[in-house]
Amino acid sequence: MLKRLEDLESRLRKRYKTLTINNKNCFLTEDGTIIQLTGLKSFNAIVIEYASSEDEAKKDMFEDGDLFYLKELDEEQMFQAMIQEIEE
Repeated sequence: MLKRLEDLESRLRKRYKTLTINNKNCFLTEDGTIIQLTGLKSFNAIVIEYASSEDEAKKDMFEDGDLFYLKELDEEQMFQAMIQEIEE
């Protein structure tokens, strides 16, 4: 899971501005939303977490998006599904 998380973050770096908040890799979307990816070992999934501002992100006030299951999606499918979720 860690490799997939790192690979997805690397791809997000090419698309969004990168921020480090509370020692975590975060990304700033065009509408000002702060996102971060979190691996959930118990679900074998990755979730995108959303904060509406940098201040909320610093307070760890993220809301969860959909779960992306490693067994259901390869890296490319997962990345495309994540971009669709982020940009909708």
